[in-house]
Amino acid sequence: MRIKATIAQWKQLYEVTTRIRALEPWNFLWDLDIIGIRVGDEPENTVFYSILGKGEGCYGITVYEGYEAFNSFLMLTMHEQMNLSVEYALFNQMNLTCYWGDREELSAKQREIIKELGYKYRGKNKWLYFLSCEPGYYPYNLDQDEVVRMTEHMENLEMALTYYKKMDIHIDFENGKMFSFVFSSDRKTWQYGEEPLPFISYRFGNLVITDEELLEELAKAPKGKFTLEADVRPLAASVPDKEYDRPVNPVMSILTEADTGVVISCDMNGPHEDAMVELAETLIGFIFKAGAPREIRVSNVIVAAALEQICETCKIKLRRVKQLKGIDEFWMTMGQYR
Repeated sequence: MRIKATIAQWKQLYEVTTRIRALEPWNFLWDLDIIGIRVGDEPENTVFYSILGKGEGCYGITVYEGYEAFNSFLMLTMHEQMNLSVEYALFNQMNLTCYWGDREELSAKQREIIKELGYKYRGKNKWLYFLSCEPGYYPYNLDQDEVVRMTEHMENLEMALTYYKKMDIHIDFENGKMFSFVFSSDRKTWQYGEEPLPFISYRFGNLVITDEELLEELAKAPKGKFTLEADVRPLAASVPDKEYDRPVNPVMSILTEADTGVVISCDMNGPHEDAMVELAETLIGFIFKAGAPREIRVSNVIVAAALEQICETCKIKLRRVKQLKGIDEFWMTMGQYR
């Protein structure tokens, strides 16, 4: 159940974040210059910060809580190398974010909070607001737990940035290092300096089928001469759903016949459903019904990893291409109704 933060909790968050703006961290840090802060000795509990605005004038701070969230940051930074759309990377972010934007960027609720707090912003890139980003959902206002967590993250960041400026620290950001700020478990002492990032490339996992009987049946499937296209794409729309306490952003699993553009399946996945698993299951069902295609075309390594085992088992050529003509045409048509 979603619980709204109290105005006192919002006040504490706005106060510390306003103090951070006064430090102007975008004047000395780029968005790829990562700050890692943790309490205690467990590296997996590190909170990663990316400072936005240097060279752009659009100021913000994104906070990635843990390794899985940081991995989504790397997806965004590497989306071109992996041939992922910006939309796909953005809507798969796992972060808490603050922005200093324009008034029209804010929701009515966000403006209401600012008014109740008594802040009066004027001009471009002055309006402070916060967003929660989570795959399967549309970016949304923070709930109480997120406000409390974000406040702690910002208080820690304020301290780290103060030391970074005061001590004139130099970090080899360009070679996979981060500025590390580590509190003891009781938070009474701390240390800071340079540490390597936990990983510097996006980590994607292969889907693995463990059902030996299923694999044997797939291997026996008749071979066809047709070609398929397969992809997974976020709808990129805010969809209200009574089942969830925030708007969802459904992810579509799409399978088409490459030569004709005929859509074989287009399945809508909810926030707690794995679109890659749905795509793989749909492909398996199609193979049992119509036979194994000669070739399956995908546009990125993430979808390729999801279908790799099936293709190896069925002796299907898995081919990565820059564009998926059939799916792209279908997506453009579908966009007229989104």
